[in-house]
Amino acid sequence: MTTLVYGQESIDERTGTYVYAWSGLDALFNGEAFGFFTDTPVATPLQGRDGPYILDSTLFHIDENSRLTGIPLNVREPVRVRVANADRDSFSFYVRPAPAPPSPTCPLPARLLAISDIEGNFNALADLLQRNGVVDRQYNWTYGPGHLVLNGDFVDRGEAVTPVLWLLYKLEGQAEQAGGKVHFILGNHEVMNLYGDLSHAQRKYIGAAQRISGQRRWDQAGQALYSPRSEMGRWLRTKNVIEKIGPYLFVHAGLKPKLVAEGLGTTELNRIARKYYGTRAPTQDGKSREGTVLSSYDGPYWDRGLAMNWLYRAAFFVRDPFNAAYHRTTQAELEQVLRFYQAARVVIGHSVVDEVTADYEGHVLKIDVKHGREKGSDRTQGLLIENGAEYRVNGKGEKTRIGTAA
Repeated sequence: MTTLVYGQESIDERTGTYVYAWSGLDALFNGEAFGFFTDTPVATPLQGRDGPYILDSTLFHIDENSRLTGIPLNVREPVRVRVANADRDSFSFYVRPAPAPPSPTCPLPARLLAISDIEGNFNALADLLQRNGVVDRQYNWTYGPGHLVLNGDFVDRGEAVTPVLWLLYKLEGQAEQAGGKVHFILGNHEVMNLYGDLSHAQRKYIGAAQRISGQRRWDQAGQALYSPRSEMGRWLRTKNVIEKIGPYLFVHAGLKPKLVAEGLGTTELNRIARKYYGTRAPTQDGKSREGTVLSSYDGPYWDRGLAMNWLYRAAFFVRDPFNAAYHRTTQAELEQVLRFYQAARVVIGHSVVDEVTADYEGHVLKIDVKHGREKGSDRTQGLLIENGAEYRVNGKGEKTRIGTAA
């Protein structure tokens, strides 16, 4: 009955066409096209202010009336970002040469703030950074020699992906000048965007990619928007998928003993992952060293082993009953991983928890939470490591100790 009234659809998310689509009877009353459709392009309308986008030497903006314009880029002039939120936030940044890929290791600073899975939620990111002294009201770096770790999945799902990425781009440059550092650890969604998988993106971003690139297929448009021709793509391709900061390993999803068995240290993990940025990996079966890194079950930006529960097991069974990895990492296996990487803690996102919390006798810190959509929310949380302690911090500026620093 629900299908009859409200419709149902199946989309080929590479081509951007309906495999089939039934409008539902409600289309007769709400002005939508009525009927059953096949092999029909999915609409991707622009939805007001968005951008900027930089492709080759052209700067593109989408205004509040959904009009796309492009002008020559002048790298000596600041680029303005206007956020389509209630506060009408804005900030500027300068285009700069792409940095070299960062070292996979560095010493632990006096203070470090880690955030994960913002998913295009500018309000949450802005509030957490401002309330915890990382930026001022004009979104300039105020954290001095402190470090900010972005533990993956800052793209997709949300409505402010572009401002989120440009803010991080800006802060990376300012942090370096102040003696601090921004670490952007790529998650599965950044990697997916790099090879053109926009299946979790808002339709307005697919529409922007199509219009800017001139490509109609979703995958080809997405690849162009995050290609080396684009400033955003060029920047993201320099990032790692794992970094060790002092005794802490930062990785988006997790680390399996299988990586240890293959002798895959941080340098090799990053090398293999970076080799396939922008390309759908030819193998993800986990039966080779490269396949293990790229595997949707074993790879460091996909693994669920440190967070395995009945819900993930059920989802894996439905999707791939014979090949899925259902095993939850044991305490002994985790300790084996930590010994191999000469680390004391692993910090992960990817798998949602109710609040930033410690697991596995304090050796795993889980920081993927459902951040608040509005500013000033205690649901927006991050991990602070400071003065020999680990803290949960939130969008209200509150700080709760959760453990002793490693």
